[in-house]
Amino acid sequence: MEGDDRLLTPELETGEVPGRSTATSKWAARSLAVAAALLLTALAACGFFDTSHAEVSSTLAEADLASTVMEFDLTGMKTEKCWLNKSFWVEKPGVYQMKGTSKTQQISPAACQLLCASTYKCEHFSYWTDGACLLTSYLAYPQEYTGPDDSGVISGPRVCKEVNNGPTDQFSASALGLPQFRAKQAPGCGSLHDDYKLAWSAEGETFFDGWQFINKSETRGAEWYLNKTEAFHRGVVFASKAGATMRVGEQVQPFKRRSVMLHSAQAWRPDVGFIVVMKYKHVPYGPGVWPAFWLVNSDTSWPKGGELDILEYANDETNKVTFHTDKRCNLNVKKMLQCSEDIKDIDPKMIVSCYTNYSGNELGCLPPQVRKTGEWYSKNPGVLALLWDASGISYFHIPESEIPSDLSANQPRPNTWKSEWRMAFMPFDDASCIGIARPQEIVLNIAICGDWAGNSWWGCEECRATGYVPDYCIPGHVTEPATDCCTIYVSNPSAEQPLKTKAFFDIDYVKVFEPASYDLPAYPAGTYRNGGLFGTDK
Repeated sequence: MEGDDRLLTPELETGEVPGRSTATSKWAARSLAVAAALLLTALAACGFFDTSHAEVSSTLAEADLASTVMEFDLTGMKTEKCWLNKSFWVEKPGVYQMKGTSKTQQISPAACQLLCASTYKCEHFSYWTDGACLLTSYLAYPQEYTGPDDSGVISGPRVCKEVNNGPTDQFSASALGLPQFRAKQAPGCGSLHDDYKLAWSAEGETFFDGWQFINKSETRGAEWYLNKTEAFHRGVVFASKAGATMRVGEQVQPFKRRSVMLHSAQAWRPDVGFIVVMKYKHVPYGPGVWPAFWLVNSDTSWPKGGELDILEYANDETNKVTFHTDKRCNLNVKKMLQCSEDIKDIDPKMIVSCYTNYSGNELGCLPPQVRKTGEWYSKNPGVLALLWDASGISYFHIPESEIPSDLSANQPRPNTWKSEWRMAFMPFDDASCIGIARPQEIVLNIAICGDWAGNSWWGCEECRATGYVPDYCIPGHVTEPATDCCTIYVSNPSAEQPLKTKAFFDIDYVKVFEPASYDLPAYPAGTYRNGGLFGTDK
């Protein structure tokens, strides 16, 4: 829990309690006493000498006394920085454990924490010096222990945050100092390269191994992004030979639901070119849901390194492919219109300038494209393929029954793909599109309500049909979740079933292909290189 660290005391971090000797660990003393008593019993049972039951009981009693009178002197005991010294959790005044649980005796704080991690809806543990272990839910709040110095308590979250929340591979090259992106024209409406080869994949039981789980959310929504351990434990992510699922989870605290945000640990160069492919069976949709499958550079502050939204929408809105940069880059309108003539059911709306500054209502470039809802994508499973090179960007949807053999063989030849598969085409103007993008990492996440799904609630017919409308709540009141229509809806039990059956990704694989004529090193994503931090200027 992010707020827990404020209660961490210096004593816990150092393992020392001021005013008490740390030469002897009372945990070690108790362990030795118990071990001695058990050894005494075993030897007596074997007939080595006579000893009374009372003597053994006395030894054990002394061991228990050593534990009950001690303050938490943690010398010699493994501690976690997320544990709180002299603090415990309270469900409500006078209630110290969550409903459905009872006080148990555990041998250590770690054992108590492990019990919490394996107990449904437990979010915090409190471990007392007498071995008592109490579990509390997300409704609990921390309270400082002010009792006698000869007693004490340690508490903490169900799982301590991981120091490394992603893969640990060392990359062979730096993504910094690469040549500047310069747009160039490709012949016809295709790619600069004819043949591609597999460079990276996430699939099967190891699907989540190549990703980082990012906890931070910046969309003011109802999502509570989990780390990897927590996400697996809560069933928010799952991987098998058949593929991977990511879903919206249960409520974790008032106005928050569990979810995940994944960033690939590797990044790929758009100036050279790559294809990112996701084969899927289902994508999230429904009231309050804001899923995204996108690319971004995180070596620098947004949008300096570029961002490309592949699949992103909220509520019942349609998807739109957009590109964002801080440079005055324009799309090649003449070529874009010529190459879009064969695209059926195209929405002709366009924004030519890719320069993005939301405060100035400059939203990035939006090409004419086929726009479909999340429900449509879920009813039409197949492949989403995004081709990006120095000439521009092409977005394809390939029905499952039509996946070409070259893609199935991991040797895609996109210049041979059917024109009806293309849903958007964004050719760059080679005179203005310079320095617009750096190596891109893949992001998959499911946001909830917030700046888009919350603010567009009133314009969503399916959202209004939930009944969460004025005067019951205020649409788009995302800064005040207790009154925001979207947030109140997703926090209500009536949302459980729709979210469970609609708000999830079911993915066979995500793959990245690079030009077959190139032998590129693996570049670390900025988020990975910066230890999970996004957008640090370097």
